[in-house]
Amino acid sequence: MPVEPSLVFVLLTLVPLALLMYSYAGYPALLWALTRFPRRRRRAEAKPASWPTVSVLVSAYNEELVIADRIENLLALDYPKNRLEILVGSDGSTDATAAIVNTYASRGVRLLPFVKRRGKANVLNDLAATARGEILVLTDANCAFEPDAVRQLVQDLVADPRSCAVVGRLDLRGARNAGTLDTSYWRYETWLKTMESSLGAVLGANGAIYAIRRAQYVPLPRQAIVDDFILPMSIRLRWGGHVVLQPAARAWEVAPVRVQHEFRRRTRIGSGDFQALRWTWRLLLPWRGPVAIVYLSHKVLRWLGPWFLLTSLLANLQLLERPLFQALFVGQVGFYALATAAGFVRRVPVLGLMAAAAQYFTVINAGLMLGLVRLLLGRARPFWATVPREVPALLVASPAAMVGAPVASDSAEPAPSVPRAA
Repeated sequence: MPVEPSLVFVLLTLVPLALLMYSYAGYPALLWALTRFPRRRRRAEAKPASWPTVSVLVSAYNEELVIADRIENLLALDYPKNRLEILVGSDGSTDATAAIVNTYASRGVRLLPFVKRRGKANVLNDLAATARGEILVLTDANCAFEPDAVRQLVQDLVADPRSCAVVGRLDLRGARNAGTLDTSYWRYETWLKTMESSLGAVLGANGAIYAIRRAQYVPLPRQAIVDDFILPMSIRLRWGGHVVLQPAARAWEVAPVRVQHEFRRRTRIGSGDFQALRWTWRLLLPWRGPVAIVYLSHKVLRWLGPWFLLTSLLANLQLLERPLFQALFVGQVGFYALATAAGFVRRVPVLGLMAAAAQYFTVINAGLMLGLVRLLLGRARPFWATVPREVPALLVASPAAMVGAPVASDSAEPAPSVPRAA
């Protein structure tokens, strides 16, 4: 029986929007319902009889403005000093990064100065190969740990042998960016990960703070872009086990300064996401259990989001003779117009916030779209570009110290910016 062309366009208009709505709203509701049932057993609060040796791995490229503060932050960790080593890999840095790290050699910090730039995945592989610790803690050069962050990660990993990776909580902060949509969206993502953790189904990690067992390290593909997603997922594929969130293990970093910086970062992540799908698609198979549902709902549907939006808009054009679809088309066009006007109406109460939210959503999806295009054209590379981020004066302070820090107004003196891996 032939299908009416108009029905095809109706489905192409509504189904993509429904899938996207499910990913951002329906899926969190499903997660909430699932977590009402008895949860996965959490760790015992008792400390290990003997703390395992830990190697902290930092991959850095042109981080001369922050690397000293990052090392000082790691040296101040509340972890047995004789059981902690800090390894920094300089990925072909052309600034003073390697020289600065070398000044800490007398305090036990080891530098691996790679002359040729090869990408973070390759640096991490080499750092992991030379590490001596039983536990690997992976982090970035531009963030900071709470003093007990490593203890919290290690305690969780040791106490639960079913966990193959433990992810810490990352907070986004900044002198002028506190409370922005970037930080609000990140809190939303953290909320989802907290519920996913009760199912043992956190996907990947954030590069700022996570821990794995060195014996389970799976070498990253040389061209890997989103290493912090691929590595935990690869470990899960090879060794089994859960990836969980430990919110007591806290780190912080500063939020993006400008929309274009976030767009560049999202483009790179977009390339890496689809690349990662090629290597981890087996976790989507139904018999993988909760992780398959989480992977499809939280990741894959969102990665397809820009294509859903484009398909819906183009199909909607074919249905403008119907009042309902006229209204839907006006709504779609109005949404993108609002996003475009965000810079002009940002000070208008309510409307400014709505416009900023529309702009942020549009930027995320535009970055994902461009990222896939770059990957398909062979233009995606495993390197990261430096993106300026505002840094508060208390760069090495505890995140707790930043909570009460005053937020500068738009007219205040801007804080200095530093390169950030995009």
